[in-house]
Amino acid sequence: MCLLVCLRKYVRIANSGSFFAMRAAIWRSAFWLRSQKCQFRIKYYRSVTSKSMIVDIDESDQDLNHYSDFKTLLKTKGIPTKDGHTCLQVSCRICASTETAWAYVNKRSGAFMCPSCNVKLPLAAVKSAYEKRKKIVDHQQERKKEYMTKCTDCIPVPYDICESLHISGLKQVDFELLGAAYDKNMNILQFPLKNAKSRYVGEKWLFLTNGNEETHCDNNTSGLLTHCAGDKQKAEKAIVVSRCVDFLALIAQRLETHSIVCLPYGLKSLPQECLPGLEQFKELILWFKYDSPSWDIGKMFASKMGEKRCRLIRPTDMEPSPFETQRKRYNVHHILQRATAVRHPSITTFSGLRNGILSELQNIEKVHGVKWKRFPILNKLLKGHRKGELTILTGPTGCGKTTFMSEYSLDLALQGVSTLWGSFEIRNSRLAVTLLRQFVGYSLEKRLHEFEFWATEFEKHPIYFMTFHGQQPLKLVLDAIEHAHYVHDINHVIIDNLQFMMGMSYRVDKFWEQDNIIAAFRSLATKRNVHVSLVMHPRKERDEGDLTTNSIFGSAKATQEADNVLIIQDKRLTSVSGKKYLQVVKNRYSGDLGIMPLEFNKEALSYASSARKKKKEKDKEKEKISTEDVLPKCPAE
Repeated sequence: MCLLVCLRKYVRIANSGSFFAMRAAIWRSAFWLRSQKCQFRIKYYRSVTSKSMIVDIDESDQDLNHYSDFKTLLKTKGIPTKDGHTCLQVSCRICASTETAWAYVNKRSGAFMCPSCNVKLPLAAVKSAYEKRKKIVDHQQERKKEYMTKCTDCIPVPYDICESLHISGLKQVDFELLGAAYDKNMNILQFPLKNAKSRYVGEKWLFLTNGNEETHCDNNTSGLLTHCAGDKQKAEKAIVVSRCVDFLALIAQRLETHSIVCLPYGLKSLPQECLPGLEQFKELILWFKYDSPSWDIGKMFASKMGEKRCRLIRPTDMEPSPFETQRKRYNVHHILQRATAVRHPSITTFSGLRNGILSELQNIEKVHGVKWKRFPILNKLLKGHRKGELTILTGPTGCGKTTFMSEYSLDLALQGVSTLWGSFEIRNSRLAVTLLRQFVGYSLEKRLHEFEFWATEFEKHPIYFMTFHGQQPLKLVLDAIEHAHYVHDINHVIIDNLQFMMGMSYRVDKFWEQDNIIAAFRSLATKRNVHVSLVMHPRKERDEGDLTTNSIFGSAKATQEADNVLIIQDKRLTSVSGKKYLQVVKNRYSGDLGIMPLEFNKEALSYASSARKKKKEKDKEKEKISTEDVLPKCPAE
C-alpha cells in the first residue's frame, strides 16, 4: 500500500515537470523503502529525447549464503563438526551405510563431498536432507562397477624397472606399499589414486619410454597419490609434488618427518575433490618443477589449499625439482629449510625479492610467458602471454575483433592455458562453432560424420564459457569468475565486450561506470594472477585516420590501467587497396611496438600465418596441375 502511495507521488511530480524535485523524491522514497527492509530495487535512468524519468521496480535476487545457513542448521541439531583448513568436516548423515563417516564441505565453493559414499552434491540438496533427516540414495553408486584398469598384463614392479628410473635408494618394497604395478605390454607404471577415506578412485600412469603421465579418474571424484611417513594418524607435514618421478625421488630419501603427496593432474589443475585428502596436514611444502611458471602456479594452488599452512620452494639453480636434486646429490633437508611462506605482506625488502629476481634471470624465456604458435609476430612484440596482466583489444565495428580473439585464446588453450569466455554479445553456441572451426581448420557443415571425432578432441582442452548474455551486473560476473578460478584454475579471462556490461548500475554517468568496471578487472588480474582480455568498442569518430589509444571509448583510465593495448586497423573500409593489420600501441612489459598483418582465411576463420601458408601451397599445387594439363607433352625420343 505504501508503495502505491510513493508511485502516485512520482506521477504528480512528473506532471509538474520538475526534474530535480522528482529525483529528490525518488531518493527519499528509496531510503524509506530500505529502512522498512522491503526487498525491492529501484533503478532509474533519464531519457535522451524527453526529460522524463522512468522508474522500474522489480524483486531483487535473494543472496542466500548456503554455507552459513548449513553451519547454523548443524549447530541447532547438535551434529558434530570440525573446522578444517579448506573444508568444514561434518558427520555424514546421507550415507546408506551405518558406519560413522566424515564428509567435507568446501568453504569457498560450498560443494559437499563424502569420501565414504564417494559423492559430490550441491549444498542446497544436502541441507534439505539434513533438515528432513533423510538418507540420499546415490543411484550412481548403485550402478557403479569397480574401476577396471586399462592395463592388460599388470605384474608387481620388477627390480630392473627400479634400476631404469635412475633413483638411488628406491626399492621394490616401496612400490608394494604404494600398490603400484607394471604393465610390460604398454611399458608403464600404474599408481593408485585414493581419496580421504583411502578409497581407490583412479589411477595415474607413468610412461617409462618418454616420461609422460596420464590420469584416469571419474569426473566427480579425484584422489591423491600419498606416501605417509610413520604413523598416518600423527602425520602433520607433507611435501606436495606434481610429477611421479619427483614423488619417487622423495620416497627414496626416507624422510621420517614429512609425508609425500603427488597431485593427480600435475600443474594443470587442482580439483576441489583433492582438498579433503590434505586436511590432515598442518603444514604443506609445495615443491614443483624447476621454472618460474611453476612458482606462479604454486602460489595459485597455495591459495586453494590455505596460504597460512603452505610454504613454497623457489625455482633456482640450487633448488631444482626433487628428481634433479636427487640426481645432483643436493641436500634435501637444507632445501626444505629454505621454503618460503606464502603470505601477502604490504611491505617487503630487496632480500625478500632476491630469490625471485634470480629465478627470473635464470628463466628469462619462461618468464616471457606462453608463446603463440599461430602468431609468431606477436611473440616478437609481446614476448608471450603472461599472468596478472590486462589486455585491451579494440577496432572498428565489423573488423573481426571476436573472431581474432577466439583464435588468439584458442592458440593458448591448446597449450594448456585454462580459458574462461564471457561473451555478452554473441551466444555461446555460435562462439563455440567459431572455435571449433578454427580448431579443425575447415567447416564441418558438409562433413557432419566427422563432428563426433572433432568434438571429442576439442573437449579435451580447458575452455569454459559463462552463460551470461546481454547486460549483466558487475558483481555477478566477478563472482562467476572467482568461482571458475577456484574450481577450474582459470588463467585467462575474456570479456567480449565491455560495453555490454554497462547500463546495470544505478548511476547515470557511463564514464564513471566504465572506469569502475575496468578498475575491478585490473584488481582481479593482480589479485588472482590471471590474464584478463577486454574487447572494447572505439568512439564513433568521423576522422578517417588510424585509431589510437585516444580512440578507445571512455576516459583515459582504460589505457592507463592496461598492460597491453591492441588495435585492429581496417583500411579496407577507407581504401580499395587497403589492408587489415593488428597494431600493438602499448606494451608495458618490454615496450616493443609494431604491427602484425591480418590476412583472413574464410574457410578456417583464421588469421594465422600457418593457415595462409597452407592456402598458398594448395593454390600453387592447383596451378602446377593446371599448367601440366595445358602444356603439351614432349614426344618420346
